[in-house]
Amino acid sequence: MNRVLDVECRWCSPDKRVTHDVLRAGRKFIVRCSACENIGQMEPPRRAASLKVKVIVSDYDLSHLGWFEVGCRERLHLGDELIVENGSAEAVRITAIELNDGVRGAEAVAESIRTLWTQKIDKVVVKIAVHTGKTTRSQQVHCNGEDEFTVGSDQQLGKISGIKLRHGAMLSRPGQSALAKDIQRMYVEGAAGRRHGRVRQPVARHESASRR
Repeated sequence: MNRVLDVECRWCSPDKRVTHDVLRAGRKFIVRCSACENIGQMEPPRRAASLKVKVIVSDYDLSHLGWFEVGCRERLHLGDELIVENGSAEAVRITAIELNDGVRGAEAVAESIRTLWTQKIDKVVVKIAVHTGKTTRSQQVHCNGEDEFTVGSDQQLGKISGIKLRHGAMLSRPGQSALAKDIQRMYVEGAAGRRHGRVRQPVARHESASRR
């Protein structure tokens, strides 16, 4: 990710900060205005003060409040993964950024953010649709966000036939895999005669951290 700064532009915006891309950092910064694309020099910015941003953490069907300490000028984006404070530290992913004026955006400077909406990713619940003959039943398993599941692998409930990702893609080819924190729902072809009911133990899973 390229470094950016929000500063006044002497060409197009002398009274209002706009985003500048930092082309070169040193005793003098070489920057390019994203609005007018003029390139110029500027003094390196002073070290920004930090602040705590309010974070709403979604943990399956519950939500709770946390806080994230960040530099005032640091830019946050949808999809960024953070460690937030909530009595203890927990890993989350940004799903929405609410600005001070109530508008939501894909990215923003920390000091302009009212609330970060996030999804917990260190401990997650994976929803599973198990197809057995003409019957489909829902299950759920609790697992680590970094656990990996692979299409075509045999699990406790049967064979994984598909994996629906949170960003909308569907994995259906054998060998394709995803981390639990990225899975919206998993589809399994169950064996006839398997015991029904809520799963209390995680299904077998691969521990490799690589994706295919």
